[in-house]
Amino acid sequence: MKAIIYIVAIVAIAAGGWFSYSSMGKFEKMQAARKQLDTENEARKATTKKTDAEADAMEGELNTAKKILAELEANRDNTQSQLQLAKKSAASWANKIAGQKEKMDKTQDLIVQVKQSLAAELGGNVELDQIPGLVQKLEDDLKLANKQLEELEVNVKVAEKRADAGEEQIEDMQQRIAKRASRLKGNSAEGRITAVNHDWGFVTISVPSNMPVNNVSKLIVKRGTGYIGNLKINAIEGNRIIADIDYKAMTPGMVVQPGDAVVLSKPVSN
Repeated sequence: MKAIIYIVAIVAIAAGGWFSYSSMGKFEKMQAARKQLDTENEARKATTKKTDAEADAMEGELNTAKKILAELEANRDNTQSQLQLAKKSAASWANKIAGQKEKMDKTQDLIVQVKQSLAAELGGNVELDQIPGLVQKLEDDLKLANKQLEELEVNVKVAEKRADAGEEQIEDMQQRIAKRASRLKGNSAEGRITAVNHDWGFVTISVPSNMPVNNVSKLIVKRGTGYIGNLKINAIEGNRIIADIDYKAMTPGMVVQPGDAVVLSKPVSN
């Protein structure tokens, strides 16, 4: 009987030791898993901090782009004002040329009439010694009128060139403003997640036609104003994008869901 009791005691002691050893192994595994989880949480925090910094930088770039757009619009308005002045100046010169041509034509007609009259008769109320001076004065007036006409024509050409240059500058500015406005509008465009496959770790995104996305674009998932995580583009098929989920960059406790908004991590610059 005592032998049986000893055997039972030995078995109990061995079982207790085995359970203690097994519990210690489980504890060590749980401890290692906890350390790994802490490491991943620190990595997520660092990624979140980096993403916040990128978001601040993106907002700064967007503000800079808006400032440049405002400056371009101001330059365009200034150029339009200069163009109006140039056109007004050109019209003024054209009126002066018309008046000068009229004076020149009258002077020329007068010279012709005097010469015709002298050819018909050399007498009359005009003294012979006065004729050369009168003719010379008329010829000098004609030369002066021709010189003034040439100067006016040069001034008109200069004014027309300035007007043409102003119109070209305005057209160029309008094109640049239109392109910049289109890019700014594209930067503010949002896509939408239509499907999520967590088993394979990818999502399907529907993007608007004005969202400037290419294979190297970085995407951010958000819900309302809250950051959820990052996506890496895998394929682009028209207005549909297949992207991989960056689980390491996910906000702790957040899961990508259909209906979440997708925006560019970095806006397209001009």
